[in-house]
Amino acid sequence: MGSIRIPNFPAFCHPDFDLQTNPHCHAVSLAAEKWALATPLFLDAEEEGRLSGTRPGLLAALCFPTCDASQLLAITQFLIVIMHWMDRPRSLYADEEAFDPIWAKYFRPTMRREWQKRFQRHLAAFRLGRALTAQDAAQGIIPDLESYIAVRRDACGVKMLLDCVVYAGGLNIPQHVYEHPTLQRLRQDAADIIAWATDVAAYARRPYSGNIIVVLMHERRYTAQAAAHFAGNLVKDTITNFITNETSLPQFDDRDDDVRAYVQGLRDCIVGALHWLYETDRYFGETAEDVRSSGWVFLS
Repeated sequence: MGSIRIPNFPAFCHPDFDLQTNPHCHAVSLAAEKWALATPLFLDAEEEGRLSGTRPGLLAALCFPTCDASQLLAITQFLIVIMHWMDRPRSLYADEEAFDPIWAKYFRPTMRREWQKRFQRHLAAFRLGRALTAQDAAQGIIPDLESYIAVRRDACGVKMLLDCVVYAGGLNIPQHVYEHPTLQRLRQDAADIIAWATDVAAYARRPYSGNIIVVLMHERRYTAQAAAHFAGNLVKDTITNFITNETSLPQFDDRDDDVRAYVQGLRDCIVGALHWLYETDRYFGETAEDVRSSGWVFLS
């Protein structure tokens, strides 16, 4: 067993990002956990035991602080399904029906057709990304950094998390606006920040090939500590890029208010996800506060 020192990711957000929590967090967390435990043949005994400490409801509440209780419940249930798919790769298709009621009840009736198509594309890309990651792991293949980053954006599910910004805000972002180069850069920045910070945190729990630290150790012959430092600087620099790109955002006429709300939603997801890493026991267990204050992580 060794140890590495990781960055304080929430500190990278200060003072440019404001952390908020949805007031429906507690009630929705309880409701979502009850739903998950009542869904037959969904979570196994180990996942059921971890569910409360994982705090998916808090992740949703930090990333979507202004949505109503019904929207927050839908997002929380979806996050539970995503984590289940990630922890149990064989369930990705076998348990597809776990997501169907969420889609039918919450997303499909309220969202525009173009949003639905976009979300389904990201869901398909997530499944492919997970399959490619599992294939590499089974064959002992460690991809190069550029290839890993491209696959990781899909395989971590963050694109669907960012899709929920439109859902949670009741926003209208037409496809031609969604595809504007500045919004594309902001989305990619947000996705990379969340994916890479999560990777660094996840390394403490499960050092494996599908991780940016392992990729850096292999490609650049870094130690784990040097790789964690490099990845931390990537996160920090990308937060700076996000802030810079935000300043170049043009006006969008009658959709401008929606776009500004959308970018604020991306901001909420960044700061919320980075703080959640230290509030869940998914990565650091009972030592999360010590990790936040000192940065030291003991590897399992």
